[in-house]
Amino acid sequence: MNYLRSLVFNSLFWIIAAVWIIFILVPLTFFKSPTPMRRSMQLWYKLVFYLLDKISGIKVVERGIENLPKDRGFVLCCKHMSNLDALLINRRLPNLTALAKIELFRVFGIKQVLEKMGVIAIDRGKGKSREKTFEVAQILIEQKIPLLLFVEGTRIAVGKRKKLKSGVYYIQKDTDLPVICASTNVGAHWLKGSPFNRPGTIVVEYHPAIESGLGKAEFMARVRNDVVLHSEKLMGVEGKEADKG
Repeated sequence: MNYLRSLVFNSLFWIIAAVWIIFILVPLTFFKSPTPMRRSMQLWYKLVFYLLDKISGIKVVERGIENLPKDRGFVLCCKHMSNLDALLINRRLPNLTALAKIELFRVFGIKQVLEKMGVIAIDRGKGKSREKTFEVAQILIEQKIPLLLFVEGTRIAVGKRKKLKSGVYYIQKDTDLPVICASTNVGAHWLKGSPFNRPGTIVVEYHPAIESGLGKAEFMARVRNDVVLHSEKLMGVEGKEADKG
């Protein structure tokens, strides 16, 4: 029965996503303000999580929301395990910006939406991501908006680890922007590379900001603990590959 429910939800998710992008989001890119698009996306997120609850039996609980700054820009570090974690964060922080691989900007429709949302294209293959990251940091300061960073750089399967990207350390060191880490068990319910979803409760925990003035090793150890190890604890797994952080 769970396989059938997963099939129904996944089919609806991708059909609705395609229709929403083509017939709603792309036309909204012609508006001068990104506000109509952001509001439309919030409606999409609401529909997605309603269907996730009613069809797949997956609910969402968020903890530590009080740790998210309301009056200044900040950086939110999170694990990236599926298509759902980005939706979760965007639902909570509708005005955020993010860094995305340049390949996504080559897809018609996706390109226009990302540009309107202020998402910055990153060419990771040419070593320019750090330069772009600092450009975005100035936007965070001026516009008082959050930046979402997946510190492992790509989607990681449950139980796997990868060396963390250290760019977030230099952002805090050079700009003193608050860095908030989020841990989640989303990968245990929406599986990377699998068409099947597991019913249960997705938990997202927002930790207190990492204090400034830490050395790189200590700072990255905090990120690793809050983003990687605590997420594994929520999922009841232990990473099998070395994470040098």
